[in-house]
Amino acid sequence: MSVYKPKTSPYYQYDFQWKGRRFSGSTGVTTKRDAERFEANERRKVALGTDAKPTATLNEAAQRWWEAVGKHRKSHVTTDYQLTALVKGIGPNKMLHEITITDFDRYVARRRAKLSNASVNREVELARAVWRWNGKRGFEVAEPHWRDLLLKEKQERIRELSNDEEARLFESLHDNLKPIVEFALLSGQRRSEVIKLRWSDVDLAAARATFNIKGGEKRVLPLTPRMVALIANQPKVCAQVFTYVCLRPAPPRADRPRRLKGERYPFSEGGWARQWKQALKDAGIADFRFHDLRHTKGTRALRATGNLKAVSKMLGHTSVLTTSRYAHALEDDVRAAMLDSESQNSPEAGNVTALRTAEIRRKEGK
Repeated sequence: MSVYKPKTSPYYQYDFQWKGRRFSGSTGVTTKRDAERFEANERRKVALGTDAKPTATLNEAAQRWWEAVGKHRKSHVTTDYQLTALVKGIGPNKMLHEITITDFDRYVARRRAKLSNASVNREVELARAVWRWNGKRGFEVAEPHWRDLLLKEKQERIRELSNDEEARLFESLHDNLKPIVEFALLSGQRRSEVIKLRWSDVDLAAARATFNIKGGEKRVLPLTPRMVALIANQPKVCAQVFTYVCLRPAPPRADRPRRLKGERYPFSEGGWARQWKQALKDAGIADFRFHDLRHTKGTRALRATGNLKAVSKMLGHTSVLTTSRYAHALEDDVRAAMLDSESQNSPEAGNVTALRTAEIRRKEGK
């Protein structure tokens, strides 16, 4: 690049030739990198004439999209994290129109070593949003074939707890776990959200609770009378609602003080996994995770109401498409109704339509 900074000016100058003509002037910027970009744009304008589009680095394009779109999303905390990883991973100073599918392939390969395929795909979809938003606003972009970058995602299975399994589970659960498990089953909230529920997040008089959901967002959920009773019956011994009675003393650790037998302490993310697994074993329940309590609530709620939007809001999904995984509950009801109607729709039952169908078949020799 032919840029230079004269002693008499704080700004870099550019000077180049194109087809025997000389083009020069001030870039109006004070750093060499910005000056080189300015000159590159001037060369493009000269070469392409009026067809030249403005260019931007990935960092500039991402910042522009963030200010206009990203920071206004409900999941803006997650979006900020994904956008930062994308810019850093591909290169903040890479020109948007010069980023190739090979650059993306390298990025995807690095990210899939740390994240699930589904998480990597969300970052690719975010990149597509940034690229297309800037492209629609006149900036030059080079869009790859986005579908070629998407990884195969594992289909999440929906495991529902049957009524018989539920009864056996609560018979096998230790008293320490019964309230938190029942609340998770009734509310459909994630384990971390239930564990971190604080007394300051609860308004029992108004029957509502505020949950800290994924991405740093907060969401208000109405409480049923049973859910209110579960919370009201919990002793207030710390900031968190759900606590357990220590069964045997434990020495202090870097992340917590000493545990004393008989005292109550807040639940941790996985400190009670052994008791949970033992209860499942004692109840004879296989292939069931704590998260499946959420799946059970979603399925039951959709079966009972048929209201996809209400269930989506209850579960805190950002898209109804995510909730549509539970649509099998409605399909099961339709299938049951069809089977019931078939059992009624038989000549033996005296059904007129069935009798007419049988008569037609006799006449046709079938």
